[in-house]
Amino acid sequence: MGHSTYPWYTVTTGGDLEQGDILTGCPVFRAPEDLSTDVLERARSGSDTPGIRFDFQTFDIIVLSQTCDLVNKKLRDVLLCPLFTEDDFERGQTFSMDRDWENARQGRYPAYHVVNACEIPEFESKPRIIDFKSVVSLPVGFLRNFAVQQGPRVRLMPPYREHLSQSFARFFMRVGLPVDIPSFIK
Repeated sequence: MGHSTYPWYTVTTGGDLEQGDILTGCPVFRAPEDLSTDVLERARSGSDTPGIRFDFQTFDIIVLSQTCDLVNKKLRDVLLCPLFTEDDFERGQTFSMDRDWENARQGRYPAYHVVNACEIPEFESKPRIIDFKSVVSLPVGFLRNFAVQQGPRVRLMPPYREHLSQSFARFFMRVGLPVDIPSFIK
């Protein structure tokens, strides 16, 4: 039986967002870990708050929010996760070696999901790993504007985006039992 190809990605433009959209160089804002609630209260009341600062980093991100919620405007914030290629990992780190990628591809690392390389001309990329431990959200209006400014971008196609969604759900639905069933192997 011959090997058939089934497209992983398509190219899209504009501010319409769907699950599986990949945006490159997207700013992700993070509050400092040492930010105290009294500083926030002073800022909320309009008082002077010297030294309050929010940093941002840029990541390639993928949209995890459901397309139906985005299309029907049921969301204020869009759920996102960063994507990484093997080039983003230093030698010796997890995912700097092929065996780690293979374990993630086979579902042995539930906190990660692998998507295939993109071979669309002008949008080529290596396989990428999605990190479910680094979930972030951004306001939907901000992300729509960013998508418009980004211009053409790739979107993960069905059934690959549903596979991503299922993998994300498996990671978040894990349940740790207080007492597990004893092993059957003695």
